[in-house]
Amino acid sequence: MLINDKFFYINIRDYLALGNDEKAGEPAFHELLSGFSCPKNPDVERFLKNR
Repeated sequence: MLINDKFFYINIRDYLALGNDEKAGEPAFHELLSGFSCPKNPDVERFLKNR
């Protein structure tokens, strides 16, 4: 599968299953999402950052 270097995907369940580890768990996931943007659909961005 080719992946454009502007995009990447992660399995949210796998990430959250790592618990509260700051390097790989829920805190790291929140940090990762803080840089997410979706100009074409601001509702998606808002949902991922606030829910």
